[in-house]
Amino acid sequence: MKSVINRLYHSLEELHNKYLRDRLLELTVMMSLITVLLFMQHSRLLMGVIILLIPVAILFKEVALSRLYWLLLSLLMAIGFLPLYFTADNHTFLTLYWIFAIALSLWFTSSYSVLSYNSRILIGLCFLFATFWKLMSPEFLAGDFFLFTFLTDSRFFDFAELTAGISPEMKSENLSIFENIIESTNRTESGLLEATGAALLISKFMAYWTVFIEGWIAIAFLLPKKTVVSKYRDIPLIIFMLTTYPIATVRGFAALLAVMGFAQCGEENKIMRVVYLSVFVLIPVFSLPFERILMNLIVW
Repeated sequence: MKSVINRLYHSLEELHNKYLRDRLLELTVMMSLITVLLFMQHSRLLMGVIILLIPVAILFKEVALSRLYWLLLSLLMAIGFLPLYFTADNHTFLTLYWIFAIALSLWFTSSYSVLSYNSRILIGLCFLFATFWKLMSPEFLAGDFFLFTFLTDSRFFDFAELTAGISPEMKSENLSIFENIIESTNRTESGLLEATGAALLISKFMAYWTVFIEGWIAIAFLLPKKTVVSKYRDIPLIIFMLTTYPIATVRGFAALLAVMGFAQCGEENKIMRVVYLSVFVLIPVFSLPFERILMNLIVW
């Protein structure tokens, strides 16, 4: 077993040294452009900016590494983002911060070092604020957020059925109650959603697990790099990505974290660069209905 791990390690190291080591900045900006093009939430104005500017940079390396290009792109994206300010997903804000970080880092001689540092800090702060919000929200710690999500969000229906025994009939009834409340003109309209005991337990477990893993990421990425916790900071982030996004298929956030994780890796973490790049390439796989596939296998 040890020899297999050693061979795998050396294979990844050889892959990194041959294909990645001398192209880190180029790969980072290309992955960032692809993330914006494929996964970022767009307004009509922002869509026009992206269609016109992103493909040009993907096709021409000189444009992709141009300081003026990134400055223009970041400013136009900020303007185009304004109509989405109150409705955008959380990771859209982080994407915009990341684009600005790229634009600013290219004005420094050691562009990649500056970008790598900003990536680590942005990841740390993102998860720090996320953890703080959850700790300050009694409803989240009680498991209410995940329970409500299981019962009303169609993206989680298969997971809820597989793990918590939420039957198709219960899902249909809960969704009908929820939609009636949303559509009602009576602001005091209420309804009782049906759940199972397993759903209550799993919801509470997922609440505490989320606080734990996100807090671990925040601490690991914000502590000085010389500390032991920071040295192994990629472990909790990879765990978070692999346990979160196959269930909550927010591909934009997964892609962004893969890009930023790739960028923040130091020379001592070069194997993890290969891992982050692999996760980035495999992100479309996250959209596969794993829970439905598993249930079909169980039934078969």
